[in-house]
Amino acid sequence: MKKLYTLSLLFAGLLTFGQASDPFNYTGALDANGWVKHSGATAGQVVTAAGSVAYPGFTTSGNKAIIAAGNSEDINLASAAPITGVAYYSSIINILNTTGLAANTDPSGSYFLAFGATAGTTTAIFSGRIYIKAGATANTFNLGILNGAGGTATPTYSTTNYAVGMAMFIVVKFNFTTNTASLFVNPTLGGTEGAATVTNVTGTTAAPAQIASVVIREAGTATAGTGNVEIDEVRLQATYAAVTSAVLGTKQNTIAGLKVYPNPVVNGNLFITTDNNEAKQVIVYDLLGKLVLQDVVTNQPLNVSNLNSGVYMVKITEDGKTATRKLVIR
Repeated sequence: MKKLYTLSLLFAGLLTFGQASDPFNYTGALDANGWVKHSGATAGQVVTAAGSVAYPGFTTSGNKAIIAAGNSEDINLASAAPITGVAYYSSIINILNTTGLAANTDPSGSYFLAFGATAGTTTAIFSGRIYIKAGATANTFNLGILNGAGGTATPTYSTTNYAVGMAMFIVVKFNFTTNTASLFVNPTLGGTEGAATVTNVTGTTAAPAQIASVVIREAGTATAGTGNVEIDEVRLQATYAAVTSAVLGTKQNTIAGLKVYPNPVVNGNLFITTDNNEAKQVIVYDLLGKLVLQDVVTNQPLNVSNLNSGVYMVKITEDGKTATRKLVIR
């Protein structure tokens, strides 16, 4: 009973702290590590690169995600549970240069982060979109926000010309009741919610019933797209405090080259690979902390066909090193 109680507290903490979060502590394509492609030309284009995006106040390690000018892949990371009422996401970003960005005179530009009303391969209805375009002076850019689609939906931009090559911490809020999106640029870490940098209500389509994912988008144009952006420490939460805490998701992956795929699982087989490719103890818990599956795998997939559809946590141990991953079974 004590063990179950402890596990229940652990998972309650994980869910409270991370409806969805990714510190990108793995290598390779994001869509092989929990994210799902829902649009775009080719899978596997949004990938990790070595080194975190350092931001004052955060202790970071591990890797970061990269979107590249001219590429075209849109992916989403499912929330552990749908969010209603008010939703937030945050990320550390670094705009590397102005290559591929729309001109400053363009009223729209392109968006690269958003909320998804659903998750998976058919994700649609994107709210709280962060837009980007070139700034009014050389080697700068502007950031904007759009609540959603419909009518004459046009992002509202901050007039600040942000310098390229500087890490930034951004927060986006979506209010379902007022159908309003707000962008906070470099807010105080761990502080109370203050005035937003910019807000937007121009989209007239009704607010979605829920938020179920966070979205990374590569606009497939080399001259008016999302450009070259480093993205790190993505969080999706129901509170402002949870996405602005100075303690971001800890990069816990000490298992070299760990990959857990496909995620979501649709055919009953979960593959777990590492650089060492040695025997791995795998334990699967439901979200109440109940152990539902335990096995040791090396080259063979883990058979999860007897588990019901839903969200689980997977604990993987290899050579005394442990990592935990969220698992979705369809």
